[in-house]
Amino acid sequence: MPRRAKRLAEYCEDRLGDGLRAVGYHSDTAIEVVYVREDLKEKYPPDRVERFIDASRSVHRDVAGMDDRMGTPEASLHMLEEGLIIQFHLPDDDVVFLSMDRDVGRNFTRFIRECIEEMS
Repeated sequence: MPRRAKRLAEYCEDRLGDGLRAVGYHSDTAIEVVYVREDLKEKYPPDRVERFIDASRSVHRDVAGMDDRMGTPEASLHMLEEGLIIQFHLPDDDVVFLSMDRDVGRNFTRFIRECIEEMS
């Protein structure tokens, strides 16, 4: 899991530049934020990151419980006031997530596909 998140962080740093806010992952047993943009480090202390991870786990459980007639969820996008968050729902029930500035979010389908390919 850390390898996937780090690969995604490198790819998104190159692709999104300063529009990338954070990249990390979580599972039932592990949590790691592998990248946080320098200007956001003070804004997101560990307790705020922990609350975000708790919310992300809740969202992941909800997504995992969706009716699978349309297929297995691969990614979900959340638009928040401060930015956009993409959660990549991996087959082993883990999640890699990234946060980016809102203005970066054009053509989501293509971008999500490219990110999934980069982590493969």
